[in-house]
Amino acid sequence: METVVNKPAISGEIKMSNRGSHEIKRGHSRNELPTNYVEMLYRQHFQGALVRSGASVVMWVFALVSYLENTIKINHFTGVTLSVLYLILINPPTLLLLKHITHVGLYKYSSLLINFLEIFGYTAIIYFLGGIEATYLTPIYAALITYVGVVAPRSFPFIIAFLCSAAFSFVVVGEYLGLLPHQSVDPFFNPPWLTRLMNLSVVIGLLLVVAFISSLTSGILKKNRNRLREQNVELIEKTTLLEEVEKTLRDSEKRYRELSMVDDLTQLYNSRHFYFQLKIELDRSNRYGQALTLLLLDLDNFKAFNDAYGHIEGDQVLWRLGQVVKRCLRETDFAFRYGGEEFTILLPMTTGVDSAVIAERIRTEFKKETFSPAPGQDVHVTVSIGLAQYKPQEDMKTFVHRVDQLMYQGKKNGKDRVCSES
Repeated sequence: METVVNKPAISGEIKMSNRGSHEIKRGHSRNELPTNYVEMLYRQHFQGALVRSGASVVMWVFALVSYLENTIKINHFTGVTLSVLYLILINPPTLLLLKHITHVGLYKYSSLLINFLEIFGYTAIIYFLGGIEATYLTPIYAALITYVGVVAPRSFPFIIAFLCSAAFSFVVVGEYLGLLPHQSVDPFFNPPWLTRLMNLSVVIGLLLVVAFISSLTSGILKKNRNRLREQNVELIEKTTLLEEVEKTLRDSEKRYRELSMVDDLTQLYNSRHFYFQLKIELDRSNRYGQALTLLLLDLDNFKAFNDAYGHIEGDQVLWRLGQVVKRCLRETDFAFRYGGEEFTILLPMTTGVDSAVIAERIRTEFKKETFSPAPGQDVHVTVSIGLAQYKPQEDMKTFVHRVDQLMYQGKKNGKDRVCSES
């Protein structure tokens, strides 16, 4: 059984679900089959060849059993054997031919030719098993018509039905007129001409009915398949749109969360997020016994700077301090603008000794920053830093207050310094 090219299916672009379906893109001429479509058709032809060969072998086995049971003679069995070999041997050259055809029209008529060769083989089997006596084998024609109706244009079942009818009629009429040698299985089977004509008419009528039903069913199936394909494409488009909307919403939500916990000026985390992150780090420290150090930074004489040069210049100082802090920290550290001119830094898995090194780096780097609030005037601003390591099971408020007191102790000791408990 062969697959016939359905030309309307390749005249435009076919897009199907991306779950294993074929996609035929524009860019080919209307008379040229795209490579991926040729491969798909070839696979269908190959499957049809396997079905044809398998069915032929089954018929040969039945013929062999009949021969062994003396139901048929050696000439019948020999004819069936040759017919089966013919049906099997036509596969390699026809498949090779189809593999190298890319023209729509040529592929279409080549497929039809293969169907004709297949009909010839089936008709030969019917002939060698008695011709009109083997009318019981004509359902194989109906099977071929039904299969073609599924994979081919709606007109093809009628073409195949006509070819099958013509082939069977040639056998029946040829035997009756003596044009073909009689292959009678039953020597007493010799119905009159009218009976033969009635049998032939019934077979032809049934084949045409099968062709009509196959064509009608094929049209309905293809219409439903096209509708499902369109609905599938529409569903994919809607799904893609929903995914894009969902991504936009997620991005907006993420951005909103970031805005709600990030300080606009310094782009560091704000005080609200400080307490949220501090609780997480305290819980982790208590659970796993990991070191945790907190730094509290406060700009020295910042109020006086603001009063002297204005808030715009003061904001520049705050922003520059935020940049220095970012440069001096690791990826695992967290920096926050705690409020006003105060900043806090969480250093997970870091002891007080190691934290003092980081704090000193921040202090010295920021002291190098030069501000020019007025023409010809360079100003340096300093920062005082208090730091302390977390004590197991210590209350959050107590911990923050302890670091705050150390920062103020640094202020009292002359500012521009790091003050710790050690």
